[in-house]
This record gives sequence, C-alpha cells and structure tokens, in this order.
Amino acid sequence: MFLRTAIKKTLLLLLSISITPAFSIMKPESSMLFINEEDGGGSINVQNVDPEEALLYVKIIDLPDDPLPKLLVTQPVMRVGAEKTQRVRFILKNDRPLEHEHLKRVTFEGIRPKNNEESNEISINIRHNIPIIIHPKGLPILSEPWKELSWEQNGSEIKVINPGKYVVRLSQNVKLLPSGRSATLDKSYILPGQTLNIKADQNKTGEKVQKVSIQTLSKYGYETGTVEMPVAH
Repeated sequence: MFLRTAIKKTLLLLLSISITPAFSIMKPESSMLFINEEDGGGSINVQNVDPEEALLYVKIIDLPDDPLPKLLVTQPVMRVGAEKTQRVRFILKNDRPLEHEHLKRVTFEGIRPKNNEESNEISINIRHNIPIIIHPKGLPILSEPWKELSWEQNGSEIKVINPGKYVVRLSQNVKLLPSGRSATLDKSYILPGQTLNIKADQNKTGEKVQKVSIQTLSKYGYETGTVEMPVAH
C-alpha cells in the first residue's frame, strides 16, 4: 500500500511539471571564432534572441590533444538585455611565438532568470558550441589547407598525416577508391603534425587503395566540395 501511494504521488508530481521546449536564446554571429596572434586576442558578437533579459555564460574548452596556448574570456558571465547583442572578448596568453595553428572550442549558453520560485516549469537550454582557430603571426591564410595532407597505406592500415602548419577540418566520412568502400576518420579535424588512422567498414586485407575521396570543409564548417587525393604505398 505504501509503495502504491508513493508511486501515485510521484506521478502526480511529474504531471504537474511542465517542460518548455529546448531553445537556444544566445546565438553567436559566426559558426567559428578566428583569433589572430598578432592582435593578442579577438571578439565575437552574441545576440540574446529572447524577449526577456538573460545571463550569458561563456566557457572555453581546451582540447586534450591541443591544450596550449591559453585563451581567456574577459567576462565569462554577463547580463544581456532582451533582444540585445553583447560583444564577447578573448585574450590570448602565450609565452612564446606560435609556430602553427591551434584549435579550441567555446560554448555560449543563455540562462533565463527565475520569475517565480514556486513555478514547476523546467526550461531546457541549448548551448552553442563553436570552434576557435588560433592563427600564428606572419603565417599566410590558406583557404584549402587539406591540400597539404598526405595519405598512406601500409598493409591493411591506412592513415592521413598533416605535415603542415594549419588546422584541417574534414568530414569524418571517407570513401576508398577504386572499391568505393566507406571508411571513417577518428576525428573531424587534424592538427598540425598529427596523424589519424582510418577505420574501414569492412576489413579487407590485401586491398590496394589508390585514392581517397573526402568531403572538405571550410574553417567555418561549411561543406566546400568533394576531392580525391592519392594514397602512397
């Protein structure tokens, strides 16, 4: 009897709670933040698209394979008026000149203020999570950094190497030619000097891959087309 009563009360409580649809109230103006070492930092506009004032939380995420240099947000929490735009500024902290590009991520989350402490309404917020590319002073801008990638096959193992100084963003889906078999990259980015292994859907030993077909992405994450690149043996 006690268990039945407890379950009934729990169900009534759940029914009394309303969940508002998931919605992102803070929207950055760009899908990528570009930081130039020469400028010592950078900035991006973030708009509160909600009709109410809200708090903006900004958090920088250091990737495990690229923790340096340090990038700081000058004001990680700020109040943004209804339908207003806030300029978010970042400061680059590096002890020595950068030799190649670096990659980080940053999240923007809006929190609505609680209007009524007795309210049973639960609001679900969506964070915007965008990449940050930190560009060294004096390094030319390269619009097609994937051209510097080299692809190698050793037996049944296939890998891609980035010998250049640029962060390369790619779709993780790769097609092996001439067989047309699908394969997958470990990550959607390749850091300077990094090597990634390719995982094929079916392991066929002895298959000689002549080329790979890849979907290239711009620094802002937009698809720029499909290209074929040779595979060395």
